[in-house]
This record gives sequence, C-alpha cells and structure tokens, in this order.
Amino acid sequence: MKHTTIILIAAMALLCGSASAQIKKNAKVYICTGKNAKTYHLNRTCDALSNCKAEIKQISMAEAIKKGRHLCKNCKGNAKK
Repeated sequence: MKHTTIILIAAMALLCGSASAQIKKNAKVYICTGKNAKTYHLNRTCDALSNCKAEIKQISMAEAIKKGRHLCKNCKGNAKK
C-alpha cells in the first residue's frame, strides 16, 4: 500500500510539473522585431521595450524561445519579486 501511494504521488507531481511547463510555453510574451533584438518580455510596458525602434509583437513564449530569444533581464528581475 505504501508503494502504491508513493507511486501515485510521484506520478501526480510529474503530471503537474509538465502541465505547468506547458502553460508557461503557451504564455504570451512580447518581442521587438528589430534585427538586433534577442530578448522576449513578459509585459508590454517593460522599460527595455521602450528602446525598440521596430514593431513590437505578441507571440507565445515557446515561439520566442524557438526563435532563439531569452528572457529580458528587467523582466527576470521583476518576475522574482
């Protein structure tokens, strides 16, 4: 009985973790479409986006990562708060 309970708890933890990761990948983020832009932003009002001279687009986090973008340092710092 103990082994069954442990296995069920472990399975639930794995399923919840993968669902959480999937939700994050589907989250919408913002990118500057300028040729030198390399980051994505968690919100449209990020100070770093004010430097964008090109179009700002909203895309999924998964798509941003696929394009080789990484999380903006400002957004990363604000997410920890």
